[in-house]
Amino acid sequence: MSATGLFHVRYLISQPVLGAPVLTLDLLVDTPQKKISGHASITQSVSPPLQFQANVWGHYSQAKLDPSAEHHIVLSLEGSPSSPNSQIAETFHLQGILDQDWQDGHASYRFFYQEAWHTVAHAIVTEAPAVHPEPRAGSKPYPHPIPLYAAALQQSRVSSNLAQMKSLAGQAEEQLKQHDNIEAALKQLHAEIARLEGRH
Repeated sequence: MSATGLFHVRYLISQPVLGAPVLTLDLLVDTPQKKISGHASITQSVSPPLQFQANVWGHYSQAKLDPSAEHHIVLSLEGSPSSPNSQIAETFHLQGILDQDWQDGHASYRFFYQEAWHTVAHAIVTEAPAVHPEPRAGSKPYPHPIPLYAAALQQSRVSSNLAQMKSLAGQAEEQLKQHDNIEAALKQLHAEIARLEGRH
């Protein structure tokens, strides 16, 4: 895995016990700043099912735990339903150690759910494949245009949510690629309007 620049990584974190909670982390890693942001979700097959969500942020450092071993990645994440700048109390904390290749390791975390803190210690971290939704047969990935307005761009910029900003930038790039098609369709629409107005 490339561990330079800006990259996305997805982890599954769980203890090797049947019925244990499963933490999924979708993270965007900014290596020049050594910062991390993303989303955490925790599920557990209990009745009623546990479903916890939080936006997460934090940082990482590199540590050499043994002079003869390679460096390890030390993660420290916090999270809440909102952003790091909000006044909402944090509901998630994680401390973890990953191998130098960012692919596996161990972590301990705690989360606030149904009026109580829950702790999971020494869980196994494994890299998970990225999730890409399957397009429906005969359809385009985005069946209808998604307009980008100044409000969405401004809100994304002030949120400091890097994952959201990158997603919005990707949507904007896709719309810009369609500029010629939209312009041609608009000309056809104006021609049809003129033809129909000429009848009256």
